[in-house]
Amino acid sequence: MNQDEFKDRQIWLRAFYGFGPEEEGYYGFTHEPNRTTMLGKMRDGDLVLIYGAVDSLTQKDLQRQALGFLEISLETCVDQDRMSPDAIARRINHGLEERWTFGIKVRRAWRITNRVHVKTIAPNSYLGVHRFDRTLRGKLLEPEEQRRALSHHVKQVNVYGEEPIDTPDLASGTLDQVLSPSRGIPPVFGERSSELIDGDNHLYMMLFTGGADFLLGRSGDHVGQALVKVGRSNDPVRRLSEINAGFPERSVSKWTLANSQKFPDGQTAHALEDLLKAQFDKSFRSQGGEFFTGDVKAMEWAFQSLCISAMPRILGAPGKAKGLK
Repeated sequence: MNQDEFKDRQIWLRAFYGFGPEEEGYYGFTHEPNRTTMLGKMRDGDLVLIYGAVDSLTQKDLQRQALGFLEISLETCVDQDRMSPDAIARRINHGLEERWTFGIKVRRAWRITNRVHVKTIAPNSYLGVHRFDRTLRGKLLEPEEQRRALSHHVKQVNVYGEEPIDTPDLASGTLDQVLSPSRGIPPVFGERSSELIDGDNHLYMMLFTGGADFLLGRSGDHVGQALVKVGRSNDPVRRLSEINAGFPERSVSKWTLANSQKFPDGQTAHALEDLLKAQFDKSFRSQGGEFFTGDVKAMEWAFQSLCISAMPRILGAPGKAKGLK
């Protein structure tokens, strides 16, 4: 993911006594004006790089170390609404119950897996002149510092107050990798317990009828936009049924098959799936994996344009390309 692909996401630097989003799912401020200032500067989906403060409350070997990243949702909260009982008890035991009470919700989080001094990532932002911002609000990383931050290996962790993620599904990789859209699984043919025969595969785009707000919350730059899922399947109608099986039968919002296009084999469809995700990541907002938000007509046009552009190369003549379904 280069800087253009990172688009409008910013990374901020903040000192704290540790990194524990599993028990504290928010970004905290002791004084409300500091939270108000940051709400005016931050964008939904911004990241905050937490490093260990030089303080007796910070574990010695974590001081000055880059610890992890928080993904911000521009929704305010009260501290204890996003804290586990154990975290609340520790806060009280240390006499800190009046600090960091004004919160901004955290949506996702990743722990840095390698040991790295914060100055290695952000030499300019770590200068003493920025100490006030780093300790009380947050210091915006410079472009080169942001590039270095994206290169570090991370492991996703659960966030208190958010829907828990099963351990096998917690993403790991460099930060730019885990923030990029997922790549499709290449089709594999040959003998297993049965033989998989290559054949027609469909590229599809599904639309969630409830809109992005329904699943992603009612604040952020996705509000009022469409939520789509793109992928590949040899039977998109069956795939749609499988996905909707997770919703109650009387649910008022479900996934619909907005577009699909058949291609002659799995390898072709797989290559186009990855190309489609790359184009959507550039033009719209990735919500992780195969999910994107944006203007529904623009996304439909992008899907159709890619399929139409691919058809002549596959079928040999533009006149043979069938209409999109």
